[in-house]
Amino acid sequence: MGVSERTGIQNGSAGVAGTVRGTMIRISEHVRTTITQDGAVLMNIKGGHMITLNLTGSMIWQQLADGRSPEQIADTLSPQFGIPREQALADVNEFLEQLETQQLIAPLESENSRPSLGPKPAGLFCNLFGKRSSPAGSTK
Repeated sequence: MGVSERTGIQNGSAGVAGTVRGTMIRISEHVRTTITQDGAVLMNIKGGHMITLNLTGSMIWQQLADGRSPEQIADTLSPQFGIPREQALADVNEFLEQLETQQLIAPLESENSRPSLGPKPAGLFCNLFGKRSSPAGSTK
């Protein structure tokens, strides 16, 4: 049984995006979620498409919404479904790749991944924004 059957992603297109393994994930601001007794319905209001998830997919989605990493989610699913952690992690990562393909999630950017903008501004720029580069006790 493939991950699509286990997580219940139902949509018109399938594909694989860049890997999301080992990365914290953020849910797109354009996604609206409805949790049902059968799983969840995700709507991308920017793209105008809807995806349904079964109960397993819904469990993963809710844990993502709670800020859990793929590894933490796999640690939860492994004993619940009686599968090895490695299999649970592979399934979670495959599911996340499908969500990323649908633009429902994206890797969370860390400060280290931002491009460098150069040295911190000083002088007139800082004074305009209320930060002074001169000693605290000096006046002009």
